[in-house]
Amino acid sequence: MILFYILPFAMEAAAKLEYSIASAVRLPLAQIVTWIFLIIILALIIKSIIDLISWRFTKYILTDQRVIIEKGLIHKEMSYIYYDKIVDVVFSQSLLERLVSAGDIQIFGGHEHTPIILENAPNPQRIDKLINQLISGDYEMSKVSRDDKAPREESVLKRHSNKFKRLK
Repeated sequence: MILFYILPFAMEAAAKLEYSIASAVRLPLAQIVTWIFLIIILALIIKSIIDLISWRFTKYILTDQRVIIEKGLIHKEMSYIYYDKIVDVVFSQSLLERLVSAGDIQIFGGHEHTPIILENAPNPQRIDKLINQLISGDYEMSKVSRDDKAPREESVLKRHSNKFKRLK
């Protein structure tokens, strides 16, 4: 009942708002809203492209001594933490990340710097378990044979799963 009572006043206020905007900007409200939506869509497309490029040029490497993150296309950045310096490992997943078996892993060291974050890591529970095994010395790293001459025709999901490489 309240909605039916308020609706005429809301429509009148919207019409007055459209008239005042149209007279100030000299564009009809529909055209203004269209431009706003186009700008928002363009910003989302640009943000998605930047995120895709950032994701593509980020590598996470687990060695027998440390966790290494290599980032960057133009400006290369490498950060790492030794297993004996790790104090805590925390992973988090949103609903969408749970559906695609990905998540963020935060690795806290025994210093006051910010944690190392592995963003959108595949199988974060497995990575958490592996890091904890490597910290405690329960996991033995095996040599990984790599065939660099093989063609790289992999799907996006396969490349995403291969972001973590175990090297000795």
